[in-house]
Amino acid sequence: MPQTFNLSLLSIDKQLPTPAYLQLKDKLSKAIDQGRLSPGMALPSERDLADSLGLSRMTVRRAFEELVAEKQLEQRQGSGTYVLPKRVEQMIDRVLGFTEEAQNLGFKAGSELLEAKRVLADAVVAKALNLDNRTEVLSITRLRTADDEPLALQTAYLIPELAGLSLSLLAKKGSLYKAIQEQFGVSPQGARQTVSAKLPSTEERQYLHILKDVPVLALERITLDADGRAFEFVRSSYRGDRYKMVLDLRSP
Repeated sequence: MPQTFNLSLLSIDKQLPTPAYLQLKDKLSKAIDQGRLSPGMALPSERDLADSLGLSRMTVRRAFEELVAEKQLEQRQGSGTYVLPKRVEQMIDRVLGFTEEAQNLGFKAGSELLEAKRVLADAVVAKALNLDNRTEVLSITRLRTADDEPLALQTAYLIPELAGLSLSLLAKKGSLYKAIQEQFGVSPQGARQTVSAKLPSTEERQYLHILKDVPVLALERITLDADGRAFEFVRSSYRGDRYKMVLDLRSP
């Protein structure tokens, strides 16, 4: 912990009916959410924290275990317990690009263009975009980051009418949808998205900086314009340890 962190913020009231481990878990969780414990920071050992707070090691261990299960802490064998970066949540109730979604959640969105080229649509891309097989489309592959940490590897395929997209405009805007809107007057009005889990490919491990046993969320999205026409098909692989989807369900 940094020297400025005040251990009194973790003080436990043993007179409360709430178990001590839950009080400690809640205080640690709030300290992480509020930025008083920053990503990558090492926490004191179970013994040191227990001694400082007047708790048993079992109490501290149980609080740590629950925060590990909730992806707020990470325990590295032989090294210690560390604060994990905040997970990005995608709210599935509207169509937003990665840049807008990340910014709305308080993250600094980033993007690195890995490749942009015209390719012949394979059967899946052609079907998604209602094109004949082997129609030429623009393929754009980017590494998406949140707070400078790699989060997703993403390839977007655009219909032939958008294949002349200016890459300099894309770099300037930082958002594919904003660039398409400015150059062509097309904006997303709806989408169909599927999600599945899988183990990462060699390329995904390389760009996302993850181990082979860390799952990725594989997303496929067909994006629709105001006339209900598909203009984009996207394949994305998100780090399963840093990303989660939230469904906003309402009654009829």
